[in-house]
Amino acid sequence: MQGVPQQRLSYLLFGLFSDYGYSMARPALWLAGLWAFGFAAFWGYLAGCCVPAPLEEVSAPMGSAMGLSFSNLFPLFGFGRVFFGAEFMACLPPVLKLLAGFQTVASLPLLFFLGLGLRQRFRLR
Repeated sequence: MQGVPQQRLSYLLFGLFSDYGYSMARPALWLAGLWAFGFAAFWGYLAGCCVPAPLEEVSAPMGSAMGLSFSNLFPLFGFGRVFFGAEFMACLPPVLKLLAGFQTVASLPLLFFLGLGLRQRFRLR
């Protein structure tokens, strides 16, 4: 009986995030919300409106924040390595590094759930 609460929690989360694999909208909305939260956090830092300010001036903080949040959500495409080097990520505060890691880890199951919803929607019967 020890595995029952964990199993129940996994089913509840699966239903919450993807309607048990039948929804395309739920994972897409969760991805959009995750992107928007990351965008707001990165934009606040890169625009220099909070303490500590970035070490170097960023010419387009809004675009950089959008791109950084997007590259964290879709690490399989490799945008982070192309547009944001290791030096850029190294100068981020630890909280934003944690957020970037959380975005990457949370996006992978959401992308899988989106794929399940697409498969269910366009399945030939």
